Amino acid sequence: MTRHVAVLLAAFLILCPVVLADAALPGDSNGDGVIAREELGRSLVSTLRSGATLSDPSVRELQDASWVYLYWNGTSRTVTDSSGKMITLTRPLHRIIVMNSETLETMRSLGIGKERIVAVDKYIAQKPEFFPEFAGYPSVGSIWATDYEKILSHRPDALFLYATVCKAECDEIERRVTASMPDVPVFRIDCYHPETYLDDVARLAAIFGKEEEGACLVSFYRDALSRVDTVSSSSAPPEVYLENWNDYKTVARGSGYHDKITMAGGSNIFRDNPAEYPEIDPESIIARKPDVVIKLVGSVNYIFGGYLGKDSTRFKEVRDAISGRPGWSTLPAVRNGRVYVLHNAILGGPQYLIGVTYMARWFHPERAGDLDPVSLHRAYLEQFQRLDPELANPDLFVFPER
Repeated sequence: MTRHVAVLLAAFLILCPVVLADAALPGDSNGDGVIAREELGRSLVSTLRSGATLSDPSVRELQDASWVYLYWNGTSRTVTDSSGKMITLTRPLHRIIVMNSETLETMRSLGIGKERIVAVDKYIAQKPEFFPEFAGYPSVGSIWATDYEKILSHRPDALFLYATVCKAECDEIERRVTASMPDVPVFRIDCYHPETYLDDVARLAAIFGKEEEGACLVSFYRDALSRVDTVSSSSAPPEVYLENWNDYKTVARGSGYHDKITMAGGSNIFRDNPAEYPEIDPESIIARKPDVVIKLVGSVNYIFGGYLGKDSTRFKEVRDAISGRPGWSTLPAVRNGRVYVLHNAILGGPQYLIGVTYMARWFHPERAGDLDPVSLHRAYLEQFQRLDPELANPDLFVFPER
């Protein structure tokens, strides 16, 4: 295809309004499953000569055909989601509902704009500090209380749910939605687990024709995690107790948080507990003598800091309260000043690489000179999230910083 035709196609993709289309491969006039250059060229010339307006169905069909030709090499695209389900797409997705904030964050990293998303879950809409473009956006409820009428009213051409977390709830949503709209693909993609995150990035990049952007994001993660690995593998791992936002509730092998402790070069003292998120007898913590203690905040009774941008003084208050627990003065972590408070916003989802970088610096301070989690955080916000890098104020995410 000549350069002039390619420029015309790109113009159609920018100027034409998006619509919900049927499932046929657009522009495939001979039905062979491929949009050939000649087919697309004839369609483009015919449409231009017809004087069709941008709202004309033939122009909208050409828009989709142009997109498939430019980004999918003129054929349908089959992708496999995080659950192993194979889904074949014949058109770009225009009317998306996202009920998974981690997936939405990753979409934004790939440059997928708000104009392609018609509704979100209520928790996304309630986070104007991190998702300002979705403040007050149409909501379809939550995974635990889904508004199915609103889902149907938005006429989505795709729905995004978790694959492994809240699985039963998401299975039910998928079942009910596909019963009413059998042709609408339901993608089960997590975007929160470090073991599978980069695979999920590749899946989203394939769905949206964002392979170049996906490669850039993957490179950013691999570079940051490589620096962490260099530090974390340089010395013996300290024994670590990580407590989430519920007092005396920790993590064990099988949870993403356990994996993050390991990635940062620590040894989880409750790794062998049979439950992924066990509640712990305080005496057993004292008995295991952790070298490092990390308290997660950002939820339940510890809602402060983070992107909300307030109550930074509570970090020190929480650290002091933990260090002063009965019997904890004997812990190596307390005696050596290695008790840290960490906001879950930079550990629990796609931003885990920032929290892991902080932890690696805390676990291996003698080797951590090349780790700069603050600059990493700023770069992530500015380069991928298109947010003000000043939001990465460490006073609102960690205490102490070192």
